[in-house]
Amino acid sequence: MDEAVLNVNALLTATEAATCAGVTVAAICNWRARGWLPVATDEQGREIRDRRGRPKYRLLDVAKAEKATKERAEKMAQGLGRRAFPAAA
Repeated sequence: MDEAVLNVNALLTATEAATCAGVTVAAICNWRARGWLPVATDEQGREIRDRRGRPKYRLLDVAKAEKATKERAEKMAQGLGRRAFPAAA
């Protein structure tokens, strides 16, 4: 039985990360700017970048950022729902 192995340490470009997370490249850039998505680092702690100097991201970090973003959105939606539609007496 051949099973595909998912490499959670795979290095992704912002475009690849956006595709995996189902968001735009701008969202990936926002996650990074807000500190939700770290740039991948090597063993010495240096950021990993492509030949053009663009940051690379680990698949696991992209998945974590996407999950956290989804949870924040769900909490916000729940809070708005309570205020927008007060319970009937």
